[in-house]
Amino acid sequence: MRTPLKLWHLWHILRDYRAGKETVSTPPIRLWIESAAPCNLRCVMCPNKEMPSTEKGLMSLDLFRRILDQAAPFAGDIYLHHRGEPLLNPALFDMFAYARHKKVRTRVHSNGTLLTAERADLLLASPPDMISFSIDGFEKETYERIRVGASFEKTLDNVFGFLKRKQTARARHPYVIVEKILFKGSHESPETRARVQDLTRRFLEAGADEVIEKEEYEWAEGKPANIPPPPRTLSKCTFPWYAMVILWNGLVTPCPQDFWGKMVLGDASKQPLLDIWNGPAYRALRAAYRGNLADQPLCLNCDRLRRKTVGGLPLQYMATFLADHLLGYNALRRWIGSAERNR
Repeated sequence: MRTPLKLWHLWHILRDYRAGKETVSTPPIRLWIESAAPCNLRCVMCPNKEMPSTEKGLMSLDLFRRILDQAAPFAGDIYLHHRGEPLLNPALFDMFAYARHKKVRTRVHSNGTLLTAERADLLLASPPDMISFSIDGFEKETYERIRVGASFEKTLDNVFGFLKRKQTARARHPYVIVEKILFKGSHESPETRARVQDLTRRFLEAGADEVIEKEEYEWAEGKPANIPPPPRTLSKCTFPWYAMVILWNGLVTPCPQDFWGKMVLGDASKQPLLDIWNGPAYRALRAAYRGNLADQPLCLNCDRLRRKTVGGLPLQYMATFLADHLLGYNALRRWIGSAERNR
């Protein structure tokens, strides 16, 4: 999608969002397509380890192609991840190739533990536009306490090995981001901060485009019922006006905060995407935001509605969202950076 068309879409999305329209005049500009629901780790902050095995499937290449054939004319970008580790799906590399054939920009997020030399070469052969790696804890003890089941040294070897292969191939893509979570209530000593800065420098020198720190967030279902949420800062969530999440089996949910897939709005394996987008379930959800959300228990406690805003929009994501759609992933993006930068 070219920039003038993206601007046209963004303007209409903003107009419909501010007006609280139940029927949106433009298709969703961002899609989460869950390539894999299972994960090989049991990270302390992630609910994936609590999901029943029957809900942890892999998206088929046929279903992905069905979705992308419909989404290619309007999707500004797609995330090929959601609740699991994408590298568990052997079809992932064919998905990237098909998206590139359709001229659709792709992003993917990985824990990096399964990034063998063979998979690194497959990624570079038909790369996503952006890949990010979670390395939460830039020290062995911290990392392995958080990323249960992973080896700090092995993950670093995988990521540095991938960066070396990318440099050797002189590949422009993917844009590589290394992420570190800032956990609530955590405190880093000066010594720990120095080690974080040293590893950050090593990643950047090895060819990573950015190293960012992200604040920990809570899943919509994660807050205990006896702890009242902080006051809302956002009048209504932005997701139902611009985004769609498609789980591995085709079920459609409104946002990635709905980890358990409780708010099912359609089935992309059976229904056209645009029929779902302005279908009864999506329209009812948008209409609910004109009330007090009492009938939307997942939204009541969601921290997305309680973050800093500017102009009635979430500040934390707005700059990155605009950079994703208007700049893409290039030298200018590296210079400007994502909203959540390393300190």
